[in-house]
Amino acid sequence: MDALLRLVLAYARTEVAVGDGVTPFGASMAVDGELETASGADPDEVRGIFRTRAERDELVAVAVCTGVVLGEPAFTDAIRVEIEHRDDEPITFVLPYRVDEGRERPEWGELTAGPGERRTWT
Repeated sequence: MDALLRLVLAYARTEVAVGDGVTPFGASMAVDGELETASGADPDEVRGIFRTRAERDELVAVAVCTGVVLGEPAFTDAIRVEIEHRDDEPITFVLPYRVDEGRERPEWGELTAGPGERRTWT
């Protein structure tokens, strides 16, 4: 799960830094440890790609990453990463950020974790 988190956060942070925002994408870990990425029009499409492989028992973990609006004064936007492992509880991570005009790079808040929702393995 750590490998998936590192992979998707690195990519999402790059998307934010170049000004594209975060488009829905994700990554999966196969039984043999191989990582694979996927993207879609929305998070449900990305989950659907992984769900098909999970049902065939090819995957052990998946991560789906999206951009979300927090609406807080300090950090209005965030990267959300939902990670599921077939044999463990799901976890949702949130990394707040803001992009102020005149700054070269985004300012990042603190990465937090909380309970997730099981969507791939039901």
